[in-house]
Order: sequence, then structure tokens, then C-alpha cells
Amino acid sequence: MKKITILALTLFSLLSLSAQEKKLSLYGIAQNWRDTEYVLCAPGGNTHDVSVCMDCFAHTFVDNPMLRALASYFTGDSDSYKSQVAEFKLDMQNGYVKIRMKSKDLMETEGKFWALPNGKEVFVVKMINPDEDTLPRIFFFDVINEEGVMKPAREPDGLNYGFADNFILPRTGNSIEVFSEYYPSDHIVLKDGVFVYQDSAPNAISCYLSDPDPSGITNVRDAPGGKIIARLGEKLATPVAQTAEKATDEEEEYVDWPEEYDGDSIFMFSIYNPRNGWWQIHAKKINGTPVENEAWIHYSVLEMRTRNYGGQSLNLYKEPSADSPVVAVIRDQEAGVRPMDMTPDGEWTKVKAKAGTGWIETKWLCGNPYTTCP
Repeated sequence: MKKITILALTLFSLLSLSAQEKKLSLYGIAQNWRDTEYVLCAPGGNTHDVSVCMDCFAHTFVDNPMLRALASYFTGDSDSYKSQVAEFKLDMQNGYVKIRMKSKDLMETEGKFWALPNGKEVFVVKMINPDEDTLPRIFFFDVINEEGVMKPAREPDGLNYGFADNFILPRTGNSIEVFSEYYPSDHIVLKDGVFVYQDSAPNAISCYLSDPDPSGITNVRDAPGGKIIARLGEKLATPVAQTAEKATDEEEEYVDWPEEYDGDSIFMFSIYNPRNGWWQIHAKKINGTPVENEAWIHYSVLEMRTRNYGGQSLNLYKEPSADSPVVAVIRDQEAGVRPMDMTPDGEWTKVKAKAGTGWIETKWLCGNPYTTCP
């Protein structure tokens, strides 16, 4: 506590009253953190921990409500901010801290500290507040103990905020989950003191349901050609899994489709891991039925649209390569393209179109039936 108290007094002396009266958004913090060097203590001090790192970050941006509340927990400065906190966890043994605010939407900050065997120390902060920013924010730091500073570190290559709904820091281990509602989770893994982005499903794409069956019912199975676990198009009152428990509030956060199918709804979802014409669906729940293991759907009931909005002619190739023979050409925008297969890197998709069947670069496909894709 001595380090924290000294640090707090030092940092508070550097903050002006006008800065404390502002409400700094997550976007504002993201714009400033890369240029900020955080003084922890005098050079040559002892190894730091998560409380010191997080306290430093919180006091630097104390004009943000979540961080001011966090700072008050460390220093005991303000009971008024403590009263706004719904949850506070500090796990010194694992270098982890979390604070969640009382709010209708998720407002929380997490911090994780790693002291590595090679003597290097790293620190990560996650912040999420839908009231201020539609995107979660994550901040990486190198802790340089000899200099008594914490310096912003480069974000891992491949990180795309537009596809992340949350970053989930671990209590133990070196893997940060990059959670997305419609895609399989990716991970940011700490390897040899460097954060590396790992795309768990580069061949994941969005699509929508277009089943030619006049019954309007589409089966979802537990494996390619396996047992039926759900039926898209049925009322939720008659789910396939009769023993499925009622969804909890936490589960409701991950619902991918409308709560009740009215005959006009269009089901949109993410598919990946193609296998002999079948695609695995990424979902926590399908038409009211929780997905315990896997969910699979056949390509013949799925559709995508082409993105040749400028009138481009799109080649379909015999193999997933521009050097392969052209087997057909899509000359106009088409809404009935069915995805059959995909290369492991996600760069090429095999489709069945009006013009023919062949491989097309995935960038020319759109899985949204309502609007154009960027």
C-alpha cells in the first residue's frame, strides 16, 4: 500500500482540477494513451504488480468515470464513486483486477499483469462502455522496472476492433479472448513477451438462410448429416430440444436470431469450418434451443450476394487461384450465390451461382441481405 499511496499523491499533484471535471470517453483515452509514458516509481524499485499498474493508468485518466471509481478503490479517496460500483475484484496472486459499474449496459474495466520468466513485465487494460463507445478498447503496455515507467506497446497485428464485441482477460494463463457475437472467438496470446493475434477461424463468413423447401422449415444438425437439434422457421413454443432449460439473462446476451419467427424474418448467422458441403454454425442458441456442442447446416439452404456494385465482371475459377481456368463469369449483381466450400485462409470461396459453380475471391461476397457490404 505504501507504493500505491506515494504513486497516488504524485499523480494527483500532476492532474489539474479542470481535467478532473471532464468526462473523458473511451475514444478520447484511446487517442491519448499511445503518447503517454506512465511514471510508476523511482528507477530501480521492486517488481510492480497489477494494483500499481492499474492505479497508474486509472489516475492518468481519472476524468473517466470508470477509472475514477477504480482509483477511489485503490486509494480510498471517494465513497461517492465506490457507491456506483456493482463489482470489484482484485486477485493479486494472478495479477488480475476487474471493476463493473452499476448500469443498464455493460460498463467494466479489466486489468491483467504478467511478470515473465525473462524478467520482462507486461500489462493490459480492457475497457467497455456502450454509453460512450460502440467498440471495446484494449491497451497494451511494457513495464520497464529499471526506469520506473510503463510504456504503451504496439497492438498485435491482425487486431480489428470492428469485429470484436468484447475482450475477455484471463484470471490465469496467457490468452485474451476476442469475443464476437457472430464469429468464433479469436485470441491474443502472449508468447515470449510479445502479444500475437490468433484468428481461430479465418474461414468464417456471414450468410443468410434461403431454403427452397416450401414447408419453410430448415433443419440444423449436431454433425454433418447428423441428428436434428433445431428447426429454423418453427415457433419457439415447439423447440426440438424439449428438455432445454429456459435461457438465463446471461444467455440472452448471445441470442443470434429473432425470439419468435413470424414467417417474414430472415435468419443471418456466421458459418465456418466447411466439410463436404456442410458448414458449422457459430451460435450459442438456435431458435430458442441452446447449442451444447456443435450445429451444422447444408450449403443448399444458404445464400450470399455478390459485391460487384460497380458493374464488375467476377470470374469463377476451377481451382482457388487466379491462375486457374475460368469456368464461368458473374456479370451482374447476384443475390442467390450459395457458398459450398472455402480455403483454410478464407481468401477463396467455392460457390454455386446462376452462371455456374467455381471458386471466387471471398472479398466479392456479402452475407447481409438488407444492405451493401463495405
